[in-house]
Amino acid sequence: MKKFFFFIIPFALVSLTLHSLYIFITKDLPDPESKMPIAVKMFYNDGSPMYISKNLWIDLSEVPEMFLKTLLISEDEDFYKHFGIDISGLMRALIYDLVTFSFSQGGSTITQQLARSLYLSNEKSLIRKFKEMMIAFWLEKRRTKDEILEMYINSIYVGNGLYGFETAARYYFGRSLKELSLAEMAVLVGMIRSPENFNPKDNLEKAKEKALTVLKRLLNEGVIPQNRYEEALKDVENLKVSQNGNYHFNEELFWRIVGELREIGFSLNEVRKGYALYTTIDKDLQRIVESVSGERKDIAFFSMNPKTGEILCYHGIGVNEGNRQLGSAIKPFYYYLSFLMGYSPKDIIPDLPIKIGSWSPENFTKSFKGAITLEKALIWSENVPSVILFDILTLNSVKDFLKNSLKISGKYPDDLTLSLGTLETSPEEVVKAFSAVINGGVVLKPFVIKKIVDSNGNVVYEGKPHIVGSVATYKRGPIDATNILKTILLEVVNEGTGRLAKIPGKNIMGKTGTAEKNAWFVGGDDNFLMGVTIDGEDLLGGRACAPVWKEVVERWGKFEGKVSITSTSFNDGKVIFSERILNMLDFERIVKLIYEGDVSEDSLVFFLKKLPQKYQVEFLSKIYEIDPILSTEIWKKVIQ
Repeated sequence: MKKFFFFIIPFALVSLTLHSLYIFITKDLPDPESKMPIAVKMFYNDGSPMYISKNLWIDLSEVPEMFLKTLLISEDEDFYKHFGIDISGLMRALIYDLVTFSFSQGGSTITQQLARSLYLSNEKSLIRKFKEMMIAFWLEKRRTKDEILEMYINSIYVGNGLYGFETAARYYFGRSLKELSLAEMAVLVGMIRSPENFNPKDNLEKAKEKALTVLKRLLNEGVIPQNRYEEALKDVENLKVSQNGNYHFNEELFWRIVGELREIGFSLNEVRKGYALYTTIDKDLQRIVESVSGERKDIAFFSMNPKTGEILCYHGIGVNEGNRQLGSAIKPFYYYLSFLMGYSPKDIIPDLPIKIGSWSPENFTKSFKGAITLEKALIWSENVPSVILFDILTLNSVKDFLKNSLKISGKYPDDLTLSLGTLETSPEEVVKAFSAVINGGVVLKPFVIKKIVDSNGNVVYEGKPHIVGSVATYKRGPIDATNILKTILLEVVNEGTGRLAKIPGKNIMGKTGTAEKNAWFVGGDDNFLMGVTIDGEDLLGGRACAPVWKEVVERWGKFEGKVSITSTSFNDGKVIFSERILNMLDFERIVKLIYEGDVSEDSLVFFLKKLPQKYQVEFLSKIYEIDPILSTEIWKKVIQ
């Protein structure tokens, strides 16, 4: 009798504890139907729907028998035999988890997976696993096996913000689940455990590998014969993924929104359960840039309000994570620094051939003006005067300004080529920095989520302007430096390299950029900035991107073209020259180009007249060593 009580009492206590925990965990659970995925709802800034995730329902009776066999063999062979928990599979997984302390083994039945999907998070812990088992048992008591399987098939996450196998079939293969081949079915089943890593649109080769594992299991279990297995292997090898599916959404924009969601503490799983996301995206502008882009993969757009940080359009690959070189689109940033440091737009800087080690930078036209003002050098995007200015400011100072003041992230070179835009960064980073130099030196974090409303209509989050940096006062304040730069950027579009973006009656600030493998145009006014970048060789920002910018803005019709500039004082212009600049000049080439007419002798004389006599003598002495007659001629004109 004692032995009987020795066994029965602990058993009773364990049973009572389990029953109590079961009641505690399941007593307030809502019906599973109420927890089925609700579409992720995203809206434009005018409140019209931008994206509602597709959750296409398919009745169990319409699901192909082969798909059901493939699913059950792969995920839960004993689904119709167990009570929601597969004891043998669970024990194997539990032993592995305890030994490795990894909690990485599944051991979950289809019912458990449904329980986790509807009621729990994806946290890997023994507590979550225990709750999952209790809820699975609860589900089995309240719904039939067929009802559970039907809910599972229609609620499982299939990647790219989508739910359910019917949705997956149409999105990834452009056809209904009933129309898929065995190979395509194997792909869908193979991505269950990690749809973001194994879906065929994002990771085709990994998806194929998983499909082969699924097919091998079908062969080993006798579900398919050898000949059908071999046919399916060939189909996997030749697998074609639909480019658009039966519907299309802007994946880059979708994942930009999801990324921001995670930053502010929400998960995609949370918001899919009835939340509404209101974005800052302008519907008309977004649709126009998508229309202009068409099927092109070589073009990207990013637009924001420079006063608030609100993102107005977002389209293309690598908009916020790209590695495109900036080209001359970098120049306004360090010209702005020069104005902060007290330089005047009327200051005169040499525009003559230079040589820095083995590097001889060139102007685009291959010609030189002898000397040029800072404002004209930026308006016409002259390279050599810009390199000289950059060198005066120093590499370390400019890099520090770009990284720590303007907060531009990217891959920086450690040499003077940075002056011509060898920095690799993204359109979002570039437009963010442009916003700072035209709004008075305030760096705003671009944001796309205006507000989040829960299923009860409560606003649970509101997006607001967020300052992430500001420009310090040097010899001149950031607002004064901004006014100088804005005046110049207006002229870039009026008469300079960006004139193909000009729109009659509109004030437009802008800057072109040309790099080895891509081109840029960034333009706008006080309330709107948009960057356009096109990938490809032998492209010019002013010819390739500026007209596209203009087309988009004209079709949009909301661009005001208003630029406010407060007058600021600066001197009439001094000559920027030093011993360091003198030593950079390539005098042999200067002499050659004077004779060829690619350096204006009159402009050179004008420049020399403004130099202190010490530098006049040193300059002409260098010329004299090469060509005494030319040096004497120039000297006579200088002293006239």
